[in-house]
Amino acid sequence: MDNTYKTNKYRQPLFEIVGITSTELTFAVAFAYMESEQIENFCWVLEKLKELFVKKDLCPQVILTDRDLALMKAIEIMFPKSINLLCRFHINAGAKCKQHVVNDLQKTIDTLWMEVVWASDEVEYGQPLHQLEQACVDYSGFINYMKDTWLTPHRHRFVGARINQVLHLGNTTTNRLT
Repeated sequence: MDNTYKTNKYRQPLFEIVGITSTELTFAVAFAYMESEQIENFCWVLEKLKELFVKKDLCPQVILTDRDLALMKAIEIMFPKSINLLCRFHINAGAKCKQHVVNDLQKTIDTLWMEVVWASDEVEYGQPLHQLEQACVDYSGFINYMKDTWLTPHRHRFVGARINQVLHLGNTTTNRLT
C-alpha cells in the first residue's frame, strides 16, 4: 500500500493497493483518490478492500507500507490480524537524509545501519547497533532520530531479526508500486 502525491490535476493523494503473485508479479488490487490522509479515509478504503474478499473472515497476512501513522492505525483497526511491515527503502532513504557527516564516516554509518536492518537475530542486531552508536558519538542528533523514529517504536516492522519470523516472501519495500 502506498500513496502518490501531486500527480493528478486535483492534487489529491492517490492510494494504491497491489498484490504479488507466486511468481513475483505485481497486480493492481485497488486504488482511491483521497481527500486527505486521515485515519477515517484510510479506514473507508480498507473497508472497501475487505468487501472484495470472497470469504469475509479473510485478511492479508502481511501489509507493507511507509511509516504513515494514519494508515498504520487504520490497518490496525480494519485488519487487526495482519502484520504491518515498513518499507526498508524509505527508511534507508530517510536515514541518509538525516546524516550530516563527512564522507568516510558516512560509508561506515551506512554499512553499520544496513547490518542493523538486515540482522537475522538479536545478537547480530545488537553488535552493529552498538558499533553504530559508537560511530555516531559526535552525531547524537542522527542516532537519536534513528532510535526515536525507527528503532524503538518500529524495529519489529523492518529489522530482519523480527520480520524474518513473518512470511513476507522477501518483500521489504513498497517500491514495486512505482
